[in-house]
Amino acid sequence: MTPAPWSLRATCRSLAAGWQAFFHAPCDARVCAAIRIAFAIVVLLDLSILYPDLDLWFTDGGVLPTEASHEVAKPYGWSVFWHLPSTSAVVHVCYWIAVAQALLLLVGLLSNLQMLGVFIWLTSLENRNFLIIDGEDVVFRLLAFCLIWVPLGRCWSVDAVLRRWWAAPRGEGSNGFAAPGWGLRLVQIQMCVSLLAAGLWKLAGPEWLNGTALYYVARLDDYFGRLPIPTWLFDTPWAVALITWSVMVVEVLGPILLWFKETRRIALAAIVLFHLGNEWTMHLFLFHWVMLCGWLAFVSPEDFAWIGRLFRKSTRA
Repeated sequence: MTPAPWSLRATCRSLAAGWQAFFHAPCDARVCAAIRIAFAIVVLLDLSILYPDLDLWFTDGGVLPTEASHEVAKPYGWSVFWHLPSTSAVVHVCYWIAVAQALLLLVGLLSNLQMLGVFIWLTSLENRNFLIIDGEDVVFRLLAFCLIWVPLGRCWSVDAVLRRWWAAPRGEGSNGFAAPGWGLRLVQIQMCVSLLAAGLWKLAGPEWLNGTALYYVARLDDYFGRLPIPTWLFDTPWAVALITWSVMVVEVLGPILLWFKETRRIALAAIVLFHLGNEWTMHLFLFHWVMLCGWLAFVSPEDFAWIGRLFRKSTRA
């Protein structure tokens, strides 16, 4: 047996090749476009809810003057609104600029520039009145930042139409739907870290470990009971325990199993069902929908073809 069986040079080359394959392999631009469209729709819904209360939440005449907002915001937070007059007219102009950029993102005109603008406005609104935000707003901001680096306009966009128009007279070819993949990989990592962190946090809670956590959650009238559910489901000890532990399994194992081709579809299906189940039972506004936008990063066009084949087999049977 040799004392040093591995070569440092070969190991470094292997690590470099693995890094290159993981972060820089091309991705399918159709996946990026699907995320862009879904995220823009959810952002527009979020902004539409804010509109009736713009003056109440974001002007000096509302509940939180500008000076006070500095005190309650995070120490390193920033906001465009801190550098502008805190009047109704200014806030409304900024709001409609944000809406315009979200609409341009939806149709895919200068897509990445619009995503940068959306990120700036979401962050500015969040820090201008930090007292009204929740976990949903944090997910909006994190996902918007990651999407700045994703090739959002390569297909299904005005950008793609303009690119083809510009390239046609020069005889420049197209590489199909291939696009740089490192930005999409960042989105995947961020989504997995977010879900895994939630699962690990639950592991430290005795109510989650003994299977009673969702019994108490089901008694929070402000958050639970959005749509009808069987009463016995959260009144029967074994059923409550099974659902509670299932949540922990999805949140801890799902972000890990997504990275393996043999378990990716099963893990992704479990995560989607987890979010849809929460959306059915809980009042969390757009939280689960913006999370689903992020999980689109793990979907491939082949998945839809696979679902289509399964559907055709089931209908023939």
